[in-house]
Amino acid sequence: MQCSSSCSSGCGGHVVACPCPEGGNPDLDSLEKVVNCFWQNHQELAAERAYFEGLGSLSLAIGEAAEALGDENLGYDRPDAIPAVVLNEARARLARAESDLACAAGFEPLHERVREALDGLEGISPGLVYLTALRIGLQAGLHPERIYLDDGAREGSAALVDLGADQSCLSRERLPRIFQHPELSTADVQSCLTICRHQLRWLSSNRPISAMHPARTG
Repeated sequence: MQCSSSCSSGCGGHVVACPCPEGGNPDLDSLEKVVNCFWQNHQELAAERAYFEGLGSLSLAIGEAAEALGDENLGYDRPDAIPAVVLNEARARLARAESDLACAAGFEPLHERVREALDGLEGISPGLVYLTALRIGLQAGLHPERIYLDDGAREGSAALVDLGADQSCLSRERLPRIFQHPELSTADVQSCLTICRHQLRWLSSNRPISAMHPARTG
């Protein structure tokens, strides 16, 4: 992906693959540059957020979030990474769970109810459960307050802080200060940790994170 001419990430306008290449990009040699490059190259995340926030009902949000699971097949090596029969079952299960989802008083219970609804479906990873809950929650005004450590977010987070083997969530306050920026939502931080996980690992291996931005305690 080509950075825009106005990119302030410091990447020099180089082509930056997203997710970041496994070998790392030496031009992105600080956390600020990684976060800024993420922000410049993934404005579609803000557009998606605005779309789901603008939906007129929870029912619409559930339907659109279910349809979005089909979009997750795009870009996979196999076009049927999530089989069509599974996508149809996921749509049906989410629709049946609407009353339970409507009762969720926060993102955490919403996430748990989405997880229960999609449990056992082939190809529906913890990351897709999180994305589905996130999309539904946007319409309802329910936002994550913690980082959910699915495989991608776990890899990115592990480059920055020590994680327990069985740890499923991470307080955002444990991350380096750049991730506390008020313009970044917790969902943005999770997306950055996931998409930029290879670059964060490269950066950590080449320059200790603590030497750049010590994480806050607590």
